Amino acid sequence: FVVGVTSAVTLPVATLTMTPGAIVMPWIDNVDAALNVFLAGDHTGSAFAAVVFGGANPAAKSPVTFPRSEGDVVAPCAELDCNYTEGLFVGFHGLEDKDVIFPFGHGLSYTNFAYTLLELAAVGTADVGLPQDCWGAVVCVRARITNSGATAGIEVPQLYLGFPDGLGEPPKVLRGFARTPMLSPGASADIAFP
Repeated sequence: FVVGVTSAVTLPVATLTMTPGAIVMPWIDNVDAALNVFLAGDHTGSAFAAVVFGGANPAAKSPVTFPRSEGDVVAPCAELDCNYTEGLFVGFHGLEDKDVIFPFGHGLSYTNFAYTLLELAAVGTADVGLPQDCWGAVVCVRARITNSGATAGIEVPQLYLGFPDGLGEPPKVLRGFARTPMLSPGASADIAFP
């Protein structure tokens, strides 16, 4: 239905979906915008309206990957005893080499953010000069996040760890994320991933 409607109209089209997880969106190439909310309860309508009409600046990152087709994901098992052989390659790990609509961790904002002062600190026996978030860590990644746009917003930076080929591990694994405070245009926040 949505594919037929979106391909036939000449007006700008935005789709609003409320889902418990990932869905396929065969209409995505025919719309100007897509917004998904994950089971927002009583506040679903308010959440949609606030984002669509600019009352709120979205900052969330997707906790799932939105695949292009149902065939790209592990099919549900109708049996009581299911033999899944994917191992660690489920969820976004199993879709790394696929063309997807929105990858795990994707999220847009009404503003832009710049990442500067990226630093990898190997922590020794002394934690002098390191942020408290890094104390006791073996390695700490730090960055400064600056709102480089014209609208106040919140950013959620993510840190991924990659493994060498041949270890049977996914190509990248989420190892940390942080949430900045609300940043006015030009304002910055320092974040650390211990």
